[in-house]
Amino acid sequence: MKKRLAIALAATLVAAAAIVQPTSAGRPVQLISTGKAVWPARGFVVSLRAGQRIQSSRFSVLENGRPVLGASVVPASAVRGSFGAMLVIDTSNSMRGAPITGAMEAARAFAARRNLNQRLSLLAFNSSNELLLPFTRSQTEIDSALARTPGLAGGTHIYDAVGQAITLIRYAHYQTGAVVLLSDGADTGSSLGLNQVRKLAQSAHVRVFTVGLHSKTFRPATLQQIAEATGGSFSQAATPADLAGIYSQLGLKLSNQYLVRYRSLIEPGRPVHVSISVAGIGRAKAAYATPAPTPVSLEQPLGNKIWKSWITLLVMCVLVAGLIGFGLFVALRPTGSTVRARLSEFVTTAGKNARDPLPSRIFEGTEHSLEQTRWWQGLKEILNLAEVNIPPVQLLVGTLVLALFVAWFMATFVSGPLALLGLAVPLVVRGVILYRVEKRRRAFGDQLPDNLDIVASGLRAGHSLVGGLSLVVQDAGEPSRSEFQRVVADEQLGVPLEDALAVVARRMKSRDVEQVALVSSLQRETGSNSAEVLDRVIEGIRERAGLRRLVRSLTAQGRLSRWVVTFLPVGLLLVISALNPTYMKPLFTHTSGRIMLAVGVIMIVSGSLVIKKIVDIKV
Repeated sequence: MKKRLAIALAATLVAAAAIVQPTSAGRPVQLISTGKAVWPARGFVVSLRAGQRIQSSRFSVLENGRPVLGASVVPASAVRGSFGAMLVIDTSNSMRGAPITGAMEAARAFAARRNLNQRLSLLAFNSSNELLLPFTRSQTEIDSALARTPGLAGGTHIYDAVGQAITLIRYAHYQTGAVVLLSDGADTGSSLGLNQVRKLAQSAHVRVFTVGLHSKTFRPATLQQIAEATGGSFSQAATPADLAGIYSQLGLKLSNQYLVRYRSLIEPGRPVHVSISVAGIGRAKAAYATPAPTPVSLEQPLGNKIWKSWITLLVMCVLVAGLIGFGLFVALRPTGSTVRARLSEFVTTAGKNARDPLPSRIFEGTEHSLEQTRWWQGLKEILNLAEVNIPPVQLLVGTLVLALFVAWFMATFVSGPLALLGLAVPLVVRGVILYRVEKRRRAFGDQLPDNLDIVASGLRAGHSLVGGLSLVVQDAGEPSRSEFQRVVADEQLGVPLEDALAVVARRMKSRDVEQVALVSSLQRETGSNSAEVLDRVIEGIRERAGLRRLVRSLTAQGRLSRWVVTFLPVGLLLVISALNPTYMKPLFTHTSGRIMLAVGVIMIVSGSLVIKKIVDIKV
């Protein structure tokens, strides 16, 4: 009988001892990476189960099976601010009495085992969390906080408490940390979950050591899962008195840590398996991946891209060309004639007969040689209509110089094929002149009905047709005044009125003025009622003007489409070339690209001309 009692007692003691021992007793070496090492620098905290000093020569480090040379091994206690531990104690109502007393006694046992550089903090939790002791190394503050028993309340939010503890360690910027959690129940309503706690622990390089106190409501699964997910260990105590021994062992273990630091030689973007061995004790393994190599940016700074872009060069080209053109205009413009020069055309004046400057003689000779050609007379008339006061020869020379400069600039600083942009200079000059002529003719057409009303009123008042035109010259605005003044002057010089009006009709391209010339011819030949006929002409002119405005409104979209279709490809070419020059380079460097570019230019010009023909409706 006594023998059976002895066997039963021995079995009970063994079972109790098994309950008290942590479940991680089979891992003599534990490993966790530090939070301050930035690759290629590497750092790991090695925790040993035995509370003994280990020489650094007993440590060996392997990365992917290759020895790491020059690894530094120092006790964590020798590195100030490298480690922090937080005690998290369940203060729910189920801990009332002996459990909370045993928990505080266990906390004091843990604090007694810490090293001097290890900072300690205390967090109590139930349905909410309360920080009883911030991180500190002051033994006085630690003893004062652990001497007070915290208040109890309902609820056991384990995951929330662990999450806040990890967050506090991360904000303290420790290289690594540990959370020692005590609870006698299961989680009852945390907002966080196991996955969130695991991610927080991994990002903060924190291990969670859980301790379960046996009770009626105790469920070990939650504490076991937290310890396993964070690299810590789980221990279970049968009675509150057993807590002090467990906490004392944990304190000894966490105070016996070593900081291993080295520089990794593994290439970027590779998985790495780390093995740290302690001779005579054991080894621990960890894994990480080296960061992917950062591609070297070959892009030029924004300032260089702006200054070297085609758009900037084009703008500079236009500005320089404008300055050169302005300089030529100032240098070559005709100076106002003096009184002596005007009198010298009729009488011989005294004074030195100085020769004209060489540029003036060259321009005059060129103009005399071109005077007999029909296109030269047309050019002079067009310039007169556009109110361009630059002599035709000087305008042609300036345009030629500007075109050559643009071609040279684009070929030298941008690209050889872009020298063709020099051909655009004469086209731009011609376009500006024709725009001014068209604007003048349109203004003349808009003023014509009102001016003819004045002529008709003059005819009814007894004036002749020339007298009515003289009234228009007195009151009309430009360009009607100058054109009708030309008619009156020609008539006074003996030119038939219908012929003088025909000249204005040709200059203004106005069929309405041709009808007025016909009225003048009828009056001279038959003596008809010119006022009535002129009223009918005015009525027809106003109807056609309204129709022209209607047609212009209806074709506005087509005219806008013409400019969009014409300039959109050119704009895209310039923008893409500025943003990515290598993308557009084949268009200018390869034969096929140049052919495609030429075909594109032909198609754009053809499309523009076709659209112009469609929307240009004569009324």
